[in-house]
Amino acid sequence: MSDFDNDPGRPRPEVVNETVVVVDGRRAAGKAWGLVLAVGIVAVVFGIIVLANIWGSVHLVAIFAGLFLLFAGILQFFVGGGAKTGRVVAGIIAIIAGVALIAWPEASVKTVAVIVGLSFLIWGIAVAVAAIASRGEGYGVVVGFGFILAIVGLVFIIWPGPTVTLLMILVGLAALLFGISAIVQALALRKA
Repeated sequence: MSDFDNDPGRPRPEVVNETVVVVDGRRAAGKAWGLVLAVGIVAVVFGIIVLANIWGSVHLVAIFAGLFLLFAGILQFFVGGGAKTGRVVAGIIAIIAGVALIAWPEASVKTVAVIVGLSFLIWGIAVAVAAIASRGEGYGVVVGFGFILAIVGLVFIIWPGPTVTLLMILVGLAALLFGISAIVQALALRKA
């Protein structure tokens, strides 16, 4: 007889039809800290590059978007599904937009800013008018939000260059802060 049979107060092992996986958090953190550190360093470098050359960064983003559209447009000619005429038209439009972005990145960035501005303007006006028409509880806040959105849209339309610059500054700062946060987390994981 074993000790389990002699001691009635001792818990008895049972066979259960479940699988239990034990993960050692320290071991997983020890392996992940290097990856998190690398991502943080890349984000910091990206943030510094964007902040050091705002317009160059915008142009680079426009060129990458143009290359993507060019590739997507060419791909439309070879992908099946849907109406062939629709695919051809979509492909031609994507190729034209891609070539335009690659050939004139500064003009296309301003055009994108104007399109974003128009959408904000229309959205803001629609929200404000709907809130005024319904006069529901708290409609004043919604009307205010609509007007602010419309004003931001107007700013984008009137000054597309400075607003795109401001957006790129925010992207650079966000990347820099994300990278610093990831580096701090990686060092904390390493200690764990």
